[in-house]
Amino acid sequence: MDSHRGQWPIAALLALLMLGELVIMGDLGTGGALVWLLTVPVCVVAVTSFKSRAFTIPVAVLSIFLVSLVMGVFNVYVPTILSPLTIAETGACLVITAVVVREEPRRSATWSVGALMAVSFFAAIVRGNWLSGSNYNEMLGSLVLGFAAVGTGLYFRARDAESGRLIAAAVTDAQKEERIALARELHDVVAHHVTGMLVQAQAALEVSEDDPQAAHRLLPGMVRSGTEALGAMRRLVGTLRQGETEAATTDLAADVIAAVERTRELGFETRLRIDLPDVVAPELGRSVLRLVQESLTNVHKHAVRPTMIDVEIARTSGRALRVVVADDGQQQHELNQGGYGLVGMRERVDLLGGLFSAGPRENGWQVLAELPLEGNK
Repeated sequence: MDSHRGQWPIAALLALLMLGELVIMGDLGTGGALVWLLTVPVCVVAVTSFKSRAFTIPVAVLSIFLVSLVMGVFNVYVPTILSPLTIAETGACLVITAVVVREEPRRSATWSVGALMAVSFFAAIVRGNWLSGSNYNEMLGSLVLGFAAVGTGLYFRARDAESGRLIAAAVTDAQKEERIALARELHDVVAHHVTGMLVQAQAALEVSEDDPQAAHRLLPGMVRSGTEALGAMRRLVGTLRQGETEAATTDLAADVIAAVERTRELGFETRLRIDLPDVVAPELGRSVLRLVQESLTNVHKHAVRPTMIDVEIARTSGRALRVVVADDGQQQHELNQGGYGLVGMRERVDLLGGLFSAGPRENGWQVLAELPLEGNK
């Protein structure tokens, strides 16, 4: 019943029925020719009803009405099967009924089907005493055909409604995933750089009176963090406006070293160990970098007086990449409650089919993730 694929087989079938009637009627005469020609409109609107139904019912009703009058006036006989209408008219009305019930609002569909029933009843009275002939089998057949057409329309209507619900749910889920991805990137990247600027600004305020030169030395780091934050924001805006994909890291080791160096510039002693495979998938590399950045950001924001931060990225024997970021500082209470940072990191790891844990250890806080090197499993 698809509007693009279903109409042409229906058109071919109705054309065959029209041709068959032409052969059966033989010597048409004036009345027969009029009957055959007046049957064409109802077949045409049956085909066009798949795309437009503005004039379908009026044309069909008028066509059947005129055919009935001509058959009564000229006493034309046309063979019928299970219907007071001609074979072509019956096929066209079944198609129209199914399409209208499927596509139109319930009230409009009810009136349309009622109009077709009314004109069919008129045809049964006018055409060849169809009702007075006690054709009970054909009457029963007409009811069966009518119910079949209505049932077909209702079936496709229910299927379309379910398909619409599934599509709406899929669109909603996709929009939700896009919002989560953008929120995660905004938090992991932009917040990381902004936090670095804030920490450097606070440090500059603390030493500005005693050592103005030390405060001045912090300014380049603040400018660099601001530039990187601006660049990250522009990439996000590009993603929103033009659908650009999120840029992946092209050199994971260099990007991780740069993130660690920014942490060292903030005054945090940081130890780094990296053992990467020769090739790291872009999605995996981006997630590893974001895990390191967000973990270091949490140390900047929440750790109290850490003396050492350990960052380790190494291959495991199980074809995975392990990421560990640990510090020995005291943790503020709000981090233990969880936040968007931890949620975002867990989501990134889950999307790649990895394992994630974060929490206090004997002395400090640790983030641990294991990501499969061969993608989601």
